Amino acid sequence: MKAAPARSTVATDVAVPTPPFWGSRVVEHVDLDEIYPFINTVALFRGQWQFKKGKLSDAEYQDKLAATILPVFERLKTELRENEVLRPAVVYGYWPCASDGDDLIVYDPSGLGAAAPTELRPAEMRELLRFTFPRQEGKRRLCISDFFRPVGSGHADVFGLHCVTMGSRVSELAKSLFENDDYTEYLYTHGMGVETAEALAELWHKRIRQELGIGGEDSPRIRELFTQHYRGSRYSPGYPACPEMRDQEKIWSLLEPGRIGCSLTENWQIDPEQSTSAFVVHHPEAKYFNV
Repeated sequence: MKAAPARSTVATDVAVPTPPFWGSRVVEHVDLDEIYPFINTVALFRGQWQFKKGKLSDAEYQDKLAATILPVFERLKTELRENEVLRPAVVYGYWPCASDGDDLIVYDPSGLGAAAPTELRPAEMRELLRFTFPRQEGKRRLCISDFFRPVGSGHADVFGLHCVTMGSRVSELAKSLFENDDYTEYLYTHGMGVETAEALAELWHKRIRQELGIGGEDSPRIRELFTQHYRGSRYSPGYPACPEMRDQEKIWSLLEPGRIGCSLTENWQIDPEQSTSAFVVHHPEAKYFNV
């Protein structure tokens, strides 16, 4: 019986983009009108708000949306902005890295300025930490670490991270609505907070691709960005390709999301709830996959 290869066939010679800086930055103010177009309304209306199509035809469903749900959506966008309930903030950054089997080694970015990854030698850099990602036992034997240059190549790669939040006020408002038995408005407000956080993550991933110079491969249609019509991928702890929630602790040590009001619970969930974090991968073969 032929032994399975240790690694996938993901290309190791992809050109590595140069980030505009190494380390992390905080962005405390993001215009909600920039974020709102990135809301996945299918996820919001059908998933969060439970407004199902059922046996309705496409035309009937669209008519019902226009009459009952879109007015709620437009009202909430205005109210949550004007009352400053949604307070978007971001911490993100770039780290030199290299893969070592299933491990992704992250190196100290101190003092690197805007050096290109090709100028950096892993053997000469200080290791900060390692992420160990699971590998598929079958299929393509994919592992997230495969999407980065191997340490034996002699050159570093670039690894992106971000954590985004809508702040605590939307959670507080949703809790108050629930406690006052206003369940419908609670459902609307809670869902809006969750999906606006996801929209900010989508917007910021797009910003990162632009900063890395690979944004030209994006679909011009925002809706298609929800199905990865762009180069690379982003993976959050808990996703099938990186199910280890404890990895949040390593993200926290690198990004320090406490600077935007985020903390981790005992089971590594983010508080406030309307927040999300992710690994950002530039490799063109990187897409969602199951382990």
